[in-house]
Amino acid sequence: MKPLPFSLPALLCQEGEEAPDDAPPIHRPAVALFPLSDDVETPVEEWIACYRKQIGDATGLVLADCGMTVPQQRAALLACRESPGQPSFVASLALDDEGETFDGWQGNAALILLQSMGCAGVLFAPQDSLAAAEMPRLYRGLWEDARIPTGVILTEPTGGEAELLSRASLLMAASLPQARQVRQLGLETGWFQQAPTICPPPEDDDFIAVSNGHSFLLDATFDIDGELLCSGSFAEDLLELESDGCTALRLLVPDEDALESLALEQYMVKMPVSIGAPDGELLEKALRCFCGRAMADGTYEIAEQELRPLVERYGLIVL
Repeated sequence: MKPLPFSLPALLCQEGEEAPDDAPPIHRPAVALFPLSDDVETPVEEWIACYRKQIGDATGLVLADCGMTVPQQRAALLACRESPGQPSFVASLALDDEGETFDGWQGNAALILLQSMGCAGVLFAPQDSLAAAEMPRLYRGLWEDARIPTGVILTEPTGGEAELLSRASLLMAASLPQARQVRQLGLETGWFQQAPTICPPPEDDDFIAVSNGHSFLLDATFDIDGELLCSGSFAEDLLELESDGCTALRLLVPDEDALESLALEQYMVKMPVSIGAPDGELLEKALRCFCGRAMADGTYEIAEQELRPLVERYGLIVL
């Protein structure tokens, strides 16, 4: 994916404005995307196709509205990857005071998934005044998990703006008058002159998988202790594995018929997932419909050159 089409730190708004008197500009996205009909049975390919049509030949910045579900933002990111102009994509996540999106995703799980797939940046917004008051604390933790530029959508004064600005590489306002106020705040605090800050990665070998809106920090010693064939008995087999104490799951996708079960039943899975498929083409189809960050554990032998693009596109973790 392309990096952001402007230098950082940067201020965004749906209504852009050229910089007056050498002040920093207010950047406007080339395309703004909004929520689609959200039905659990809607194939992800329909979302991708719809967003790809809206993106068209855009080459600049594509910005997701924070009203989009995380699966739809993931589909929009894939649409950007597959569009002729391959524009930069910035996600927007609205969080409650516990750090969850309105569709039940942990904020850090959504961040980890999207950045592993090549997202150029992520903005965080409070859902309400309670969340706004907690945003400095929430953003501090999210910033530690970010390896891409992140920032906040400023909605109302809370007294915590200084801490937010100390870590944010991106700021956004809902309207042009608000954006001008935020620009003035950035000028007064020196935010536009500060070097963008991204938390350095830890030195250990841990990695983070994502399933069903939750993140799972794993180390090299963890075991996949359950195996499930994606079939018509998916739900029953999963419940049996859970009752046996399964903590990490290998999902087997032997053929294209198994993809439907994976797409429809994946939301029952509340543990880290490894996906096994007999060839790279089928594995990619499984990864496209799995809304999480999966692993490949070598159950099926697939060449490294086939796995490498899947790591870049879907954040696949190769064990």
